[in-house]
Amino acid sequence: MSKQLETDVWSLDRCAGCGLCIAACSKQVLNWGDDGRPFRESRTKNLGYTRVELDSCTYCQKFCAEVCPRLVSWNPIPAQVTVAAKARGPIDAGGPNDVIRSIVAAGLSAGLIDGAIMLDLDPWQLRPVVRTAVTVEEVASAVGIQGLWAPVFDALNEAVFEKRMAKLAVVATPCAAQAVRRLKESTNPRLKVYQDAIQLTIANFCTGVYREEMIDELLIKEAGIPVEHVRRLTISADGSWLNVTLWDGDVHRIPRQRAEEYTRAGCGSCTDYSGESADLAVGDLGSAPGWSTLIIRSRTGDAFVRNSVRMRLLETSSEVDEEVLAQAAAEKRGRDRAQAFDTLELLMLDALADPAARGEAIQQFARLYRTPTHTRTVQPLVNGCTGC
Repeated sequence: MSKQLETDVWSLDRCAGCGLCIAACSKQVLNWGDDGRPFRESRTKNLGYTRVELDSCTYCQKFCAEVCPRLVSWNPIPAQVTVAAKARGPIDAGGPNDVIRSIVAAGLSAGLIDGAIMLDLDPWQLRPVVRTAVTVEEVASAVGIQGLWAPVFDALNEAVFEKRMAKLAVVATPCAAQAVRRLKESTNPRLKVYQDAIQLTIANFCTGVYREEMIDELLIKEAGIPVEHVRRLTISADGSWLNVTLWDGDVHRIPRQRAEEYTRAGCGSCTDYSGESADLAVGDLGSAPGWSTLIIRSRTGDAFVRNSVRMRLLETSSEVDEEVLAQAAAEKRGRDRAQAFDTLELLMLDALADPAARGEAIQQFARLYRTPTHTRTVQPLVNGCTGC
């Protein structure tokens, strides 16, 4: 395990929760803890009468750090095309999950992929699960992403090494697409098996995912909604409500602020709302009712969309309010900066009582108030202010 992961990601609650570090661990010593963060398993060996802890990571190539999306800063991949989309054919609906299912099903039918790793929901227990779909029927029967956290790459090794899938799609949150992007940029030849296997990434628009406890504490105990009555969970287009749709068609609305306390901690450091590292991103913001917004960011994504349209499983329209999308993306980036200032305030208070903590407070101050890159040629003021 890289110390950098422990100090810069896990201990600061910045973990994306994608699970790629665990999947890529060559020593198989990383696993999930009860707190939803990865941890390194301690392994020991008897040497005579002495029991010593084995050092599993010092001489490792540290694939975990090589693929972690939180150890780098990301610039958005520019959108090539932004359209409104609606699923056609057997799945005739305009929700984001419907559009995603149509694209994946068309890709399977055309042989562009041989399987898809998908975030899904167990409809009987209302628990987040990860599925590896290999048939159109399995894709069509999936409930789809419901805003509940599950480590999508926990299924990666099974798909690649046991099921021998060579052309995979990954359908998940924007942070998972960032992890794939980090993986693809690696020059380590031992990660090539993963690089070659993942052909397509599809992300849903995301303001954060919820921990599983929300189901028991908010829906069942507080709202009194039996899990067997729930068909799906969605966030309203304006982000104000958690909509709980029942099988009889009724919709219970829970204020989004009430659900915020169950948001996964690592989501606080994510600035990606619209899948800025994915081949395709889908959400219901910016399009008319009954349609979803589909952002195409790569040639691969464009090929999958064209294939879906050609197979008459997808309909597209140019009517998208891109200004609303830009505003939502800016709000999420602003939330991250606001939290950074909260952290700085706490660090400064700690520094007043503990001189040893001043260094970290100064570093955080420098990160937030450093001179922007485009103004570094300007001479600083006499008082030392640098762009403040």
